[in-house]
Amino acid sequence: MSEQGPGAGPWRKGQPEAHGLSSETLNRAAETLAVADERQGLVVIRNGVLVYERYWRNDYHLASPEWRNVSFSSGKSWGSTMVGLAYTKGLLGLDDLAARYRRPDMSGLRPETTIRHLLTMTSGGTLNVKPSSRPPRRLDDPRPPGPGVEYAWEKVGEKGSPPGYGVWLPAGQAFYYDGAAADHLADIVAAAAGVSSHRFMMEQIVSPLGCENFNYQPEGVDRNDNVRFGGSIVLSCRDMARLGQLYLNGGRWDGRQLIDADYIGQATSPSPANPSYGFLWWLNAAARVPNAPASMFFAAGARGQFCFVLPDQEMVIATMGFGAAQLSAEAAWDALAPAISQLPPSSP
Repeated sequence: MSEQGPGAGPWRKGQPEAHGLSSETLNRAAETLAVADERQGLVVIRNGVLVYERYWRNDYHLASPEWRNVSFSSGKSWGSTMVGLAYTKGLLGLDDLAARYRRPDMSGLRPETTIRHLLTMTSGGTLNVKPSSRPPRRLDDPRPPGPGVEYAWEKVGEKGSPPGYGVWLPAGQAFYYDGAAADHLADIVAAAAGVSSHRFMMEQIVSPLGCENFNYQPEGVDRNDNVRFGGSIVLSCRDMARLGQLYLNGGRWDGRQLIDADYIGQATSPSPANPSYGFLWWLNAAARVPNAPASMFFAAGARGQFCFVLPDQEMVIATMGFGAAQLSAEAAWDALAPAISQLPPSSP
């Protein structure tokens, strides 16, 4: 797959019509997405060019392309990229035991848990967890951000988890979507790389990608300078789209193979326990999002933080926001689909 996108510089801009899209239908899609007055932004990339963007002001956001939204769990796909870079550099193997880098008495993970298990949400769980990402504050909320969150031991698994989760459930036996176990990948990468996961991410992924408005919530970085792996990123829609473009490029960026193509392929392929999940990316091979292309894969976070990657259309669509409504991937796609359904094949 040919490399496209902005490299280390800003996105190149173009008109939708020059890339087979319609400004009118994109405007309708944006207005449908924004009907709950909770979207902050929508960015559409085709053929590596930013062809459309809209931004809105509300109680939590400014209508600015530089505004940083809270990633929630869409940050997991950035975390997957951190593991992918460590794999690319030969610092770790996907079937390495997690215990090689972080002892089970520290992580709470089963001794047989591998990095692959953590990437595919089949680790068997842990009771040593960090709390969830903090929601964004209202624009009129003067409180300062809180301190970094630390691991704490729980007595039982969270409500809805499988029997024995985090205690005796064997790794590899069941898929259970849980960011708490995945958070330990940040410590694993740090041990493998010899630098904190925060530094590894910012210096070796965020900087090469040319992200302009990307950081972590202060609460998302602990006393060891390791990040909450499954969230707590604050970033613009434009920067979210860079992640999608990296995967659309098969891991190539700015003239080099930043992430091994084999890792990208595995990350966006069905895992044995869940055909709708790869390595911390949601997949559409099993029609998780009805009427969307089967080849689509996407990062997803609470309250509608999405980065849809459409390989057959050479497109990336990022939309973020916050509010009381829980915008689902299905609802987001229903809004976007009319703007994409008549799209001709991508230009070479």
